[in-house]
Amino acid sequence: MNYTIVGLFPSQENAKEVSEGLEQSGIRNEDYIIYKTNRNSSAEQKQNFWKKLLGLQPENTQQEDKLITSVSVRNEEELTSVKKSFQQNDVVKMYEFQDMTLEEAKDLEYIKKIVALRAKSHIYAMPEISVSKGNIQQGINAEVKA
Repeated sequence: MNYTIVGLFPSQENAKEVSEGLEQSGIRNEDYIIYKTNRNSSAEQKQNFWKKLLGLQPENTQQEDKLITSVSVRNEEELTSVKKSFQQNDVVKMYEFQDMTLEEAKDLEYIKKIVALRAKSHIYAMPEISVSKGNIQQGINAEVKA
């Protein structure tokens, strides 16, 4: 089993804690990547980055830079340790990729593309929801479609 786990964190200030948490859980330094944005990037560039990556703009994007971390895991035990470490460090979103190598994960543009595809597939896979326009006091008087 080879997985790459990608975690999105609230702030780049989390980098040290995320790194320490991963190493305490047995992940070697060469098995993870922490991406940091250029401090000289404008606020607009940073907002566009997160909007493109997540499909939305977090409220506090203007104040802080977000942190992305990719970790290569080889077994269920490491997978559980990484998830626990990410959760302890307030991960915003976590993605698991079975077919991504850490070498591929070094390319942040590739990660953004794969995450965007995954997010779109989740949206398109959702079942269609029908909304009743009747009066609530009348009760249910229509068929339920599966």
